[in-house]
Amino acid sequence: MRSIKIAWKSLWERKLATLFIMLQLVISFYLISNGFIQLSIPDYASETIKKYSNLDLEKTLTFSVPDLTSDNTWSIERYLKLRKEVSGMNEVSNYGSFSTAYFILSDLKNSDLYEEKNQALYKNSPLRGKEKLSYMVYFDESIFSSSKIKILKGRSLAKQDFAAEHHEQIPVLVGQDYEGIFDIGDTFSIYWFGEKLNYRVVGVMDRESKWLDKNDYISMGVRDLNAAIVTPFLDYQKNSSPFVISSLQKSTFVSVQDTDDRKILSEKIKQAATQLGLPSPIVRSIKEELDAYKKSKIELVKLNLYAGVFFLLTTSIGIITSTLSSIRIRFYEFGIRRVFGESIISVARSIIIEVFLLILLSACFGVFWNYYHSATSIIANMSSVKDLFGIALFAKVIILVLLLTFLSVLYPIRVLYRESPYKLISGVEN
Repeated sequence: MRSIKIAWKSLWERKLATLFIMLQLVISFYLISNGFIQLSIPDYASETIKKYSNLDLEKTLTFSVPDLTSDNTWSIERYLKLRKEVSGMNEVSNYGSFSTAYFILSDLKNSDLYEEKNQALYKNSPLRGKEKLSYMVYFDESIFSSSKIKILKGRSLAKQDFAAEHHEQIPVLVGQDYEGIFDIGDTFSIYWFGEKLNYRVVGVMDRESKWLDKNDYISMGVRDLNAAIVTPFLDYQKNSSPFVISSLQKSTFVSVQDTDDRKILSEKIKQAATQLGLPSPIVRSIKEELDAYKKSKIELVKLNLYAGVFFLLTTSIGIITSTLSSIRIRFYEFGIRRVFGESIISVARSIIIEVFLLILLSACFGVFWNYYHSATSIIANMSSVKDLFGIALFAKVIILVLLLTFLSVLYPIRVLYRESPYKLISGVEN
């Protein structure tokens, strides 16, 4: 405790130099921690997809047609035909889609409570001030069977629910955050491209329920369904709008029985697209997509890491210079401590603690800055952000802190070690 107090006092006496060094260190640790995060994202996405779904990363494929846009009716019509052909190919063991959207719920029994809840959930997020909007996830039967959604109360979605007509009451599941806001049997409605659709709550999902992030499941894996509404994706809805049809490219999965069937199926899909006059589709397994993402990000990751390490090395010189200056100013203090029986190890310990505190505090600020930036940018994936900023990241950062501390105190302690107590008191340096 005494060494820590001495260290704080020394840092405070050199507050301007300390502040300048800390600023450089904070930037360094921000860049380095960001690099570590980017490196771990594909592996994290792979782990979470396997944990929260039954999708086999090797045997589950996606296919997308280049330059397919919702305003090209000709291409949309042929893409629909391609989807139908692919679903019937012999190599396909499972075929399905999901989608996500934000809607305003109407005819709610507890509309005021619902908006108050959303106000709390959306606080400090991009959705702040949009409490009327609700996150809805649309599953067709095949994809829902690939999920691992757990039910806390009520029942899950059944086979007949996916065959509901759009003019009927459509069963839905709500996230646990809405428990008490929605009761089993409660109803509400939304407007789907101008048409009113009615829904009825049949179950509440457990807090551990998650599903793929449609917008970016390759980089972020899954997202919480705690504040989501899960509903069957009716055929009527899948084909209701060119915009919906074109968006399904990102979230349509085709599964094969054997990895050897991937190449055969890929060739068949490309051949079918050519016959329909469409550009050759990009067909890849989820694993191949993850690998491609990692490869595309590696240069950026290297840049962040190299820049961070460069800043650390240059800052280390500043730390050494500042520490040497502090030691010279405190020669008399160190000499007196030596004369009264304090060992060189004890004196050196106070220097090590001083440098360690400076670097550790800067590392904490740098990592927290990175965490805050990630949390406010990807608010819907807060669990993913928390997982990425876990023990593995902090272990790497602590190792860096210890290594930098060792390099920064080695020479200053050597200077202190070679001086006798007499010369320290007299202020004379060899």
